[in-house]
Amino acid sequence: MSIEAKLGDLQLKVYDLIRLAGWDGKTTDEIEAETGLTHQSVSARVNELVNWKENGKPAPLIERRGITRKTRAGRGAGVYVLAGLMPANDRVRGE
Repeated sequence: MSIEAKLGDLQLKVYDLIRLAGWDGKTTDEIEAETGLTHQSVSARVNELVNWKENGKPAPLIERRGITRKTRAGRGAGVYVLAGLMPANDRVRGE
């Protein structure tokens, strides 16, 4: 069963926005602005995805990237990406 099939509607909406953002990721504020969802709703869904468990064991679906971006209010906010996502490496020439 795919991850998408296991998520609720709002979880899937948040997960897809983060997934489609790739390495740029999304802040909760950016998700709020794009979806019109409340801060409480987005924050709760992000928390569920960060603390996802599979068969009773931690299996996070998203994680903080370790950088921040400004919110609409000018505060720093953590950026979320898919768990385990790494930046693309430059291709080596002469393959």
